[in-house]
Amino acid sequence: METRCLSAADLDDWWHYYNRVGKPGPYHRPDYLQLLSGDFEHDDERPELFVLEDGDDVVYYPYIRRSLESVPFAEDTETDLGVYDDIVSSWYCGGPITSRDDGELCDRFAEAFDDHCRAENIVAEFLRFDPNEENHERFECLEPNFNRETVWVDLTAEEDAIWDGFEKRNRNAIRQAQDTAIEVTPTSDVGDYQAFHDIYSNAMDAKEASEHYRFDIDFFVDLLESDLGTLLIATYEDDVIGGAMLVHDEQIAHDYLRASNPDYWDLRVNNLLCYEAMMYMRETGRERFDFQGGRPGVFKFKKSFSPDRAELYLGRVRHMPEVYDDLVAKAEATGIETESGYFPAYRVEKSN
Repeated sequence: METRCLSAADLDDWWHYYNRVGKPGPYHRPDYLQLLSGDFEHDDERPELFVLEDGDDVVYYPYIRRSLESVPFAEDTETDLGVYDDIVSSWYCGGPITSRDDGELCDRFAEAFDDHCRAENIVAEFLRFDPNEENHERFECLEPNFNRETVWVDLTAEEDAIWDGFEKRNRNAIRQAQDTAIEVTPTSDVGDYQAFHDIYSNAMDAKEASEHYRFDIDFFVDLLESDLGTLLIATYEDDVIGGAMLVHDEQIAHDYLRASNPDYWDLRVNNLLCYEAMMYMRETGRERFDFQGGRPGVFKFKKSFSPDRAELYLGRVRHMPEVYDDLVAKAEATGIETESGYFPAYRVEKSN
């Protein structure tokens, strides 16, 4: 049994291991984690990959590493937080992937990774397991906890079958939008990227969304100019009124970021955007459309597109519990809310 830890400087080897575990989807790809790092929650983020090899079998775990120098109380403590890090899995989802469904192999991985984290002064780890890979089932040793249901659509089904899977109110809303002058088309125009970014940013401001959901235009452009992203825009009388930003590989597409101008909601622009995004991904050969999950109101909208469900599980691991507890105490002393359920508790909540 051997282990390796790779960085963005080792992309050839990283791709090699990604292929060995069966190309598990865009959120696990090295180029996606490289694009996301630094634009997700903290400027000091960097992507890493930990690999365990056991003969022909591999456990593949990409994640984002962050220095504890970015916590707000770093300057108020005598502890040198520059020697400590924590990690978070890819977003929307990630977690370890194994080439063999073997609990013993996963247990050995968990033990080896815990040793690695202690040696590297990685205090804590937050995992979002992948509902499409169902990798929480293989890693019971990491004590995954159910978080929420997600919605997905089988794009290999006949178009009529997909349509029949929509709730009646959703079909009516799509027909209503189709009777208007709204047009939904894929685009590679940077001006459209900017227009969508403006609409998306305004939507986040209106919702008072956390920093977790806010991105610079450069991230939008970089992602959409890669082979990972596609933007469909909705236009009405030559004005961009909404868009759906998708992240995908050859098999699966994810409803990544989506927003529309509230002045046009009565025209059911959101329903039409989702429908056209699904159909475009189906036409271009994708087999699955992952709507992901969301808060109750968001989930109610998404589930109107499909009866199919998956499950999102989360993991919270304290690799250095004494250091973790000390950091929580220091955070609490400086006024940070440490009992909200956010993990790690010593950081200011950025996701919701």
